[in-house]
Amino acid sequence: MGLFDFLRGRNAGGADPLQKHAERVLDKRAMSPDRFASIEYLCNVGTDEAWRALLPRFNFTVDPSITDREEKQFILEHISEATDTAVEPVKEFLRKAQAVNWPIKMLRALLPPEQFVGELIDVLSGEETAYQKNGERKNQAIIALEDSADPRIPDAVVPFLDDVSEDTRFHAVRTLLAQGDAGSGPAIYALLVRDDSMRIRTNVAEGLAEKAWPCPDELREKVLAVLPRIPTGPFTLDPAGVLRGPARRA
Repeated sequence: MGLFDFLRGRNAGGADPLQKHAERVLDKRAMSPDRFASIEYLCNVGTDEAWRALLPRFNFTVDPSITDREEKQFILEHISEATDTAVEPVKEFLRKAQAVNWPIKMLRALLPPEQFVGELIDVLSGEETAYQKNGERKNQAIIALEDSADPRIPDAVVPFLDDVSEDTRFHAVRTLLAQGDAGSGPAIYALLVRDDSMRIRTNVAEGLAEKAWPCPDELREKVLAVLPRIPTGPFTLDPAGVLRGPARRA
């Protein structure tokens, strides 16, 4: 049953203002002042049903772009304060939306840091490393975790070093390096060896040189063979197996 079917079912006997405003919010052809008035109405109602009616507004854009952003920013500001009623609707929307920048911002405002991280990890647990027509949900979740510090993050993100998408692998490396957990080092060194993307290899080499995480013994020869191909070098491994870049060499 869709949102509007549910609203109609609750009010079969008469007009339902919530339904009317929900439909107007999702009408791209509506006059901007009218659509904004409906957005404002639903924000003032502030129930879980009102938020569920508003959230699909983030699935499309309208012209001009300044109007589109103003409407979405208005919803963001109001929903981010509704800790009693908005958490579950935003969680639901995050799991089905493809563009998740906005719901991630909402959850960051609505939840304590450990719960916010837990939600994004849960999102990633439902994602695959195989080809996806739209990988924005996992990419944005990984990017958002870069700014968080939590011991659960490395285990959740390491699998995406094997993702078929170069963008996903790139952001997975950045997030893992940001965690400062040397336990991720072997997996990142292995990516340096096998990944043909120069963007990935450069990102990995520069990050590992900064972190000074040692290379596993079994990968050292292969890593040494790759290092001369990295354009921001020269890079090398010191006697302890730590990757050194130009700025760190004696």
